[in-house]
Amino acid sequence: MTFTRYELTIPVELTSELHIGGVDPVPDRDGEGTVIRFNRNGLKEPTIPGRSIRGAVRAACNVLWEERKLKDDPLAAGNGIFSDSNWESLWGDNLAHHEGNSPDDVLPVRRSALTFHAVSFPADQPMTTRHGVGIDRTTGAASDGALYEHEFLPRGTRFTIRITAEGRDDEQKDDTERKDNKQSEGIPGPASSESVKKLLEVMVDVLTSGAVCLGGRTGSGQGTIQVIEPKLRRTGKTTDAGALTAPADVLDALIGEDEEGTPIPLERGGWSLEEPARIKITWWSPTGIFVAEDEKLTKQRKAQKEAENRKKGIDEEVHEVVYPLRDPSEEWENAQLLIPGTSIRGALRSRASRIARTVLAARDELSTFTSHDLHEQIAAEPNLVRYMFGSTEYRGAVTVHDCLSTDPGKCIEVTHNAIDRWTGGVIDGGLFTEAVYLGTHWEPITIDIDLRQLLNNIKAEKGPEDREQSKPTHADYAHAAYVLLGLVLAELSAGTLPLGSRSTRGLGQVVVSSINVRGCTRDNVVIPAKTLSGDQVLEHPGTAATSPTQDRYDAQRELAGEVLKYLRKQIKGAPQWSDRLDEDLENDGTESTGKEEPNE
Repeated sequence: MTFTRYELTIPVELTSELHIGGVDPVPDRDGEGTVIRFNRNGLKEPTIPGRSIRGAVRAACNVLWEERKLKDDPLAAGNGIFSDSNWESLWGDNLAHHEGNSPDDVLPVRRSALTFHAVSFPADQPMTTRHGVGIDRTTGAASDGALYEHEFLPRGTRFTIRITAEGRDDEQKDDTERKDNKQSEGIPGPASSESVKKLLEVMVDVLTSGAVCLGGRTGSGQGTIQVIEPKLRRTGKTTDAGALTAPADVLDALIGEDEEGTPIPLERGGWSLEEPARIKITWWSPTGIFVAEDEKLTKQRKAQKEAENRKKGIDEEVHEVVYPLRDPSEEWENAQLLIPGTSIRGALRSRASRIARTVLAARDELSTFTSHDLHEQIAAEPNLVRYMFGSTEYRGAVTVHDCLSTDPGKCIEVTHNAIDRWTGGVIDGGLFTEAVYLGTHWEPITIDIDLRQLLNNIKAEKGPEDREQSKPTHADYAHAAYVLLGLVLAELSAGTLPLGSRSTRGLGQVVVSSINVRGCTRDNVVIPAKTLSGDQVLEHPGTAATSPTQDRYDAQRELAGEVLKYLRKQIKGAPQWSDRLDEDLENDGTESTGKEEPNE
């Protein structure tokens, strides 16, 4: 039996920040929250484990394989190279056999033909940090113990994904050899060289299409990559021990005949996942958006200014100036402003929960939160909110990407002071300054909706569909969840949903000028494509100073009305969306393996 070894190298560049959680024996709590560090190996080097890459790639390939099977693709059906048994040979199967008499002695039957190698970075690799906070659903303030600080690999970081594989050369086997090497009944044989090569090409297609996100927090747009130039090589052949006669033959079999490897052309195309529904919102802010930068940067900037003053002999107090968050992949002075996807997603989820709970309260069906535990509150949110944004048991169907400025606009410094409630004077050390940018031009807010995940979330709680015609289907719940998201976008269009912090001080106001929906269809769930454009008065004025006008208020309400009209007329069952709200989990006892992080 002869085998061929392959090596696939895929240079990639991060197009968003990447976080992969490590294992700290004791969470680092210093009064400022929990520091969730990036995964590191035994040498303290930031590391992307091979299993993390493998899990993300396999999940995407499994979805694609299942879809191809439903379409009776010759490669995935019958005796194709991606048949059920061959797929098990490629990825490893889920079967097991027992050794000995004990049922605990369970071993896998077939290992994977693929090896995904870990990616390690130097111990001094620059890392960025970003704060997150979980909001208590009852108080609206930060939940106790729900302040987090995550470590990220910054946008623009480059590394190489390396995959090695081994496949059996079927074309060299005659009938006698096949009989001699026949596998035990029920045990898949080794993967063929043809299927291994084809799978490697499929993985390149899937990674290139942007369907794979690495690491965690993918619902906030993290872990996206761009493939640069993949290369496939044949590194050598191995053969049965009976064919090895000379020491050189043994060495070639172990390490490969050619150290450099033989380049193999990649035959790509045709294997990519369907694009999700996408909503792009063109917008601007008349008041400025403020998401504070890391406090450490503020203190460093103050210390640097104090050191400069000492060198110049200047004796004056230096106040801290808090700046908005910037793109950490660029030098601070040249970096664009950044609104994290977590911040936007959290605002959308909070407003969706508020709308749903308001409807339930009007029907006297609202159950109050019985705990201040954030995970319990998320689990108790209305079902449509969970389906769309996730719960503690499964990840959400909505991905909100980071939003960068294209022109930061004009910076002004606003000084505040904290008042002592007893004396009426300024609290000692309570003077602080914030930098606010006005007239900023922003990229569109981008929201992706994965209909497959949305339906899976509904199935996880509702179980199989009831065959009674009077019962709502999974598609009915999916349409209702989308309508709820549409109601949130209507509020955003009306200017009643602020983004970022300091909203009680008047910051964070949003003016939406247009909404573009890229449609998608899956399993009777239809999200129609639509472009909604507001009046010209909603366009960015191009100046830093903007005064609200009645015409703009009227135009905002009109655009919100267009959003509602789109929902009523083009979404199936939209008028009955609230009938799909319920408080009780009607699941079938099954549990999902996914998990949604609550820190948003």
